[in-house]
Amino acid sequence: MIILSQAAWTPSNKKTLDGIVGAAVSEAKRQASSGKPEMLLLLPHSPASKKAPDEKKAFAVLAALAKSHGLHLAGSAVVKPNAKSAAQTIGFLFSPKGKLLLRAPKITPDLIEGFSDTTSALGQPNDFPVAKLPFAQVGILCGEDIHYAQYARGLAFHGAEIILNPSIERSDRYFDSRSLSRFGRAGENTAYIATASPIEMTDGRQAVKLPNATAFYHWERPETRAQSSETFVIPDLDMEWLRRVRATPERSFIAILRADVYGRGYKQWTEKTRPAPKTREGWLKEAQTRLAAEAKSTGPQRPDYEEQYDVCIIQSVPRLIPLGVNNAREIIRMNLEEGLSLAASRANIPSVRLVVFPEFWLTGPGGIGGVQRTVRDMERVAISYPDEVFDRVGKFAQDNKVFVAFQNFEVHPKLPGRVFNSAFLVDDAGKLVHTYRKNQCADVWGFLPDTTPGSILDKYLDTFGYDALFPVADTSIGKLANMICFDNMHPEVAYGLRHAGAEVILHSSSEPHGGDGRRAWDNARRLRAYENTCYMLSAIDGGEYKSVESEIMTFFRRGHTRLVNFDGTLQGTVDGPGPVVFRGHIDLAALRRARANPRVNFALWNDAGVYAQHYHAGMGFPSNLWAGDPYVNPYLGAGKLREVIAQYLEKGIYVAPQTKLGADRYRTSDQV
Repeated sequence: MIILSQAAWTPSNKKTLDGIVGAAVSEAKRQASSGKPEMLLLLPHSPASKKAPDEKKAFAVLAALAKSHGLHLAGSAVVKPNAKSAAQTIGFLFSPKGKLLLRAPKITPDLIEGFSDTTSALGQPNDFPVAKLPFAQVGILCGEDIHYAQYARGLAFHGAEIILNPSIERSDRYFDSRSLSRFGRAGENTAYIATASPIEMTDGRQAVKLPNATAFYHWERPETRAQSSETFVIPDLDMEWLRRVRATPERSFIAILRADVYGRGYKQWTEKTRPAPKTREGWLKEAQTRLAAEAKSTGPQRPDYEEQYDVCIIQSVPRLIPLGVNNAREIIRMNLEEGLSLAASRANIPSVRLVVFPEFWLTGPGGIGGVQRTVRDMERVAISYPDEVFDRVGKFAQDNKVFVAFQNFEVHPKLPGRVFNSAFLVDDAGKLVHTYRKNQCADVWGFLPDTTPGSILDKYLDTFGYDALFPVADTSIGKLANMICFDNMHPEVAYGLRHAGAEVILHSSSEPHGGDGRRAWDNARRLRAYENTCYMLSAIDGGEYKSVESEIMTFFRRGHTRLVNFDGTLQGTVDGPGPVVFRGHIDLAALRRARANPRVNFALWNDAGVYAQHYHAGMGFPSNLWAGDPYVNPYLGAGKLREVIAQYLEKGIYVAPQTKLGADRYRTSDQV
């Protein structure tokens, strides 16, 4: 049983703290279904007072309370690790015997509180330790650390099933986005996120009320949230459910992640560690140093820079190309002309400068119909620059003076036999600006026989270089980047684009609308925008596609194309399926003002040196698995993915569920 507290506390006020812990135990016993429940009480963050207490003395008080009340006790507090050190936020977890199981120094500065006179573990390599409790494997991320996807990954890589997040929240325009961020961490790692935040604090002699932010986040269900000023929140904790989902190939996100692909970049991006500031003034200076470095890396503003413009995001209903047909190119041409005609209804408006098409707009869902698709099948619908498709899209871009982003399968002469799921950007002069190749794809399940860069990583990097994994075009309408469908569910992809300078992410997607996972997908696109201070334009196809071979086999795509602002708020969404031209607005000046604010520009404080060592070849989905014959698919039946899951179970990263898994029975999916 886990108990979340909203009651303010300090290590120096033993009486109040003892009362909180005692009341939590009494409440837990009333709600428990057994006489002696295993209990974990998560206290909210205890912020700095006039004089931070000594860590050793503060932890002695907490250890004694855990032991006297017979429960696991967790939280965070501003303490001084020793007499000569600066004050620092330290997360803790004590056992019912009073043993310190976890000590987790906060990594990020106090962004929400406006910086404070504390230091942090910023830039320092972190071990991300996990404690194995009788009922769950637990890790801690203090305060704003939860908003950094790679930190949560570090804990998940070590087996964390519950991530404790002692915090202190404030009401501002980003409050809802921070709540979405916690839900996102749960979804990305198939984990529970437990956040405890006080509902009041003392500022001098004044009691200051704080928002209700205490909540327990499920990876795909609504969170259990504090409704008012109640002292405790006691959510349901179904560890068996979590463990079964983690061991299911279709939703085992920690196993699907191509960690090695991103880890190679993180090692390159790791900079020399410098001491973290110790005072508010020091943090403000550090912020200006980082802002200047970010401005230098992105380069000077272009003379033809356009500050504001409109975009058209296309939701199309293309024809499906059946498996085995001989006229695939003819169908592609029809889809191309219909898609461009749909876009032309608004693209000729002078304020419109960017058009984004969905995934599979030229071929229909999956590129070509049928379950047992082969590489030879995909080659028939693939294009290679130059091609008549680029010529036609280029002319459309020239005629309408717009940039155009679109997706299709691609072959490249330097890598024969490889079919990539690629996204292209054509500028307003009709020139191909860059090509992005999907990093996270349905290939891992054997559903789609395309090649991702990670499948042939060494050869891919030798051919194109690491920067080709995250291409960004510096254009007159900002720094534009492409991303495709399932990439959205892996925050490492969007962060790679942001690291390369992206301001507007053009997300070509094709998404089924099932009951499970739908909320997580919708939330993820908002989270990618918020955590990277980027616009997120999700063009999604929307229709019903019946196979010519069978009226039973049907793909349903319900659209809901969206435009997300750089702060994670939703600018708008298409309200259902069908062909739609969705028009929205981009304000790059507002985006850049937000990035100039170090308290909301979270990417500014993302130091790869903290976590780079945890993204390695032995973690996640292995690289170079398809380095052999390009026409022999090694991923059929999700065999390789099952091997990774089996290794996770053997190493204790995953805990085996008590009930037997149907290893050969998991839902086939049209999700590609």
